[in-house]
Amino acid sequence: MVNNGYKHFVGVMFINIYNYIKILPQPGQKTITVSGKVLKRLEELYSIEKTKNPNISFSLFVSESAIIEIERRQILKEAQLISLISLTDDTIILKDVRKNNRLVEVQIRNKNLKCITEDKFDCIHVGFALALPEVRRALNK
Repeated sequence: MVNNGYKHFVGVMFINIYNYIKILPQPGQKTITVSGKVLKRLEELYSIEKTKNPNISFSLFVSESAIIEIERRQILKEAQLISLISLTDDTIILKDVRKNNRLVEVQIRNKNLKCITEDKFDCIHVGFALALPEVRRALNK
């Protein structure tokens, strides 16, 4: 408190506001602009997500949504080159044009899918198989 010439009960406090101002965006970040319609839709989706995950921030929600969309587009692009050859109770055979028409085996194990060819649970072949309605029905049995 400082003595500013006013009566003894009035005081003025000077705060160095420069210590509290943050420059946005931070280094390594970008600011984007979206239309009002898109913002409204994002806020609606965020409010739904917030009920499931109360700790998620709006910026994290938008960032994750953008990454998911980029990955989805990549999968769709690659999936055009994969086709279903056969489906049994526990095996899915796919043909992958990207790999010189190679046949790829995906197995259903304990309601999970595993690509035997690539020895992975999360490759494009597993994603393609999960998108097939027949496979989803088999997993729900």
